[in-house]
Amino acid sequence: MNRTSSLGMSNLRRTVLWLILVMHIYPVLLVLISSVKTKHELAINPFGLPKEMSFQSFNTAFQTMHYIRSVLNTSLIAVLSVGGIVVMAAMAAYIIVRRNNRFYNAMYYLFLAGMIVPFQMTMIPLYKVLLTYKLINTYQGVIFIYLGMLAPFSVFLLSGFVKNVPRELEEAALIDGCGVFKSFFKVVFPLLRPAVTTISVLNLFHIWNDFLMPLLYLSDNKKMTITVQLASFQGRYFNDWSLIFAGVCMIIFPMLVVYLFAQRFIISGITAGAVKG
Repeated sequence: MNRTSSLGMSNLRRTVLWLILVMHIYPVLLVLISSVKTKHELAINPFGLPKEMSFQSFNTAFQTMHYIRSVLNTSLIAVLSVGGIVVMAAMAAYIIVRRNNRFYNAMYYLFLAGMIVPFQMTMIPLYKVLLTYKLINTYQGVIFIYLGMLAPFSVFLLSGFVKNVPRELEEAALIDGCGVFKSFFKVVFPLLRPAVTTISVLNLFHIWNDFLMPLLYLSDNKKMTITVQLASFQGRYFNDWSLIFAGVCMIIFPMLVVYLFAQRFIISGITAGAVKG
C-alpha cells in the first residue's frame, strides 16, 4: 500500500512538473511560431503551425527598429550602468559590513527602503531633477537613475557575501603595505565574483528590457533603446503583430546568449546569497 501511494505521489509530481514546464514553454514557442508567419496567416490562424515559413517580418522589423543602432544604444546604457552599480554597490556593502556601527547600519536599512519605493512614485520628481541639471535626453541622465534605482538590491545581496570574507585576509594585505582601497580591490572584490556576476546579469536583464525609463527621459529617436523602438509597431488604431513577434525574438536573442553563458554563476550566486549572512 505504501509503495502504491508513493508511486501515485511520484506520478502526480511528475504530471505537475510537466504542466508547469508546458505553461512556461508554450508562450515562448507561440512567439517563435508567430514570428515566422505572414500577417494574413497570423490573423486567420494565430495558434496553429505555419503552412509556409516567412522571414519577411524579421527583415522589416530589423530595418524599422534601426536594430543595430538601438542595440548599441541599449548596450551602452546597460554596460555603463551595470559597471557603475557593481563597483559602487560592492564598496558600499564592504564599508557597511566592516564598520558595523549605528550610522552604517542606518545606511543599510536606507538601502533596503529603496527596494520598497516603486519607480512610478519618483519618476516625476526625477524628471524635474534631470531637467534642472540639463540631463533630459542624455545617456548620462538615464544611467544616473539606473545607478540609484538598482543599487539597493545589489548592496543587499553583496552584504551577505562580504560578511563571509575573512577579515584575516585584509589584515594580511594591510601588513604587506596595501591601503584600504587596494586591499578591497585586490583581496575582497575578487572573492565576490559569484555575487557580482549575479547582480550584473540580473541588472543587465532589467535595463535591457526596461521600457518606461527610456521612454520618459529620452526624446531623440537616434538615442532610443530597443524596447522603445519595438513599441513603434503598436499604435492607437493598429497592431502589426507579425512585426511585434519578430521584434520580440530579436530583443530576446542577445540576452538569451548572455544567460546561457552566465547561468551557472547566477544560480550559485543567488543560492549562496540566500544562506550567507
